[in-house]
Amino acid sequence: MFGGVHELSIDSKGRLAVPAKFRDLLLRRFTPALVVTLDSRQRMLMYPEVEWERVSQQLLSLKTAGNPVLQRYQNLLLHNADVLELDGSGRILLPANLRKRVDFDKDVTIVGRANRLELWGREHWESEINQALDIDPDELSAELSQTDLQL
Repeated sequence: MFGGVHELSIDSKGRLAVPAKFRDLLLRRFTPALVVTLDSRQRMLMYPEVEWERVSQQLLSLKTAGNPVLQRYQNLLLHNADVLELDGSGRILLPANLRKRVDFDKDVTIVGRANRLELWGREHWESEINQALDIDPDELSAELSQTDLQL
């Protein structure tokens, strides 16, 4: 699946060059298209179409009645989802309506996260990764001991 971190720039027309390793994976295992949606002001999520179908079904099955937080999050992801095709140069055109909602402009970081890609503003990514690097090892060990995760 997707993995790795790449620092990129969104050009003046709103296009993003998808790194070759991610393009190759899309072409080998999926279709050359990505579903892009908002997750927060700090990042966009990008899924291969088949993965988005699975995720959107999970979102639609959420029990949101009486839970405005879940309802808003469900709406955020589903209402803003847009299928983007890679152009001949391996770029996607990020929709203007999504770009105006995020708290980043040109300098971005694209991160592979198993079944999806995440597009972060570079400053937001740096803050996120620095917070993760600063996690206390003893606290992490205690938290992990309460899970089934085995690393």
